[in-house]
Amino acid sequence: MDAPVLKLEHVDSRGEIYSITLPGDRELMLLHSKEGSLRGGHAHDVDEVVTILTGKMTYCKYDGVSEGHEVIRGGDTSFNPAGEFHMGEFLEDSWLIEWRIGTSKGKSKNINYGPWRERVDANAVV
Repeated sequence: MDAPVLKLEHVDSRGEIYSITLPGDRELMLLHSKEGSLRGGHAHDVDEVVTILTGKMTYCKYDGVSEGHEVIRGGDTSFNPAGEFHMGEFLEDSWLIEWRIGTSKGKSKNINYGPWRERVDANAVV
């Protein structure tokens, strides 16, 4: 079995994003997010599982009809069906893993949700 390959993809005031390339051209994303930061504000064209490893965030979701918010902590997992918008508001420094299900590296697409994406972009200082 090939070893996973860890690569730093992005750094800004919110923290870092790493890709973890797995055999079979699969990919996980490892995110470090600082307290007070926002991430997401989008949906994907494939299902996604998010596991928060350490820390705590308010996870906002919008399915096009209703909006919900839940606090998730280290050890919690959340499922995002394709097309469901999501955004994390980090209440503590946090580490999480994202896995887009059933797709190869770089093959899925993001669909932005304007009101949330604007907040996320305003929160990111390079």
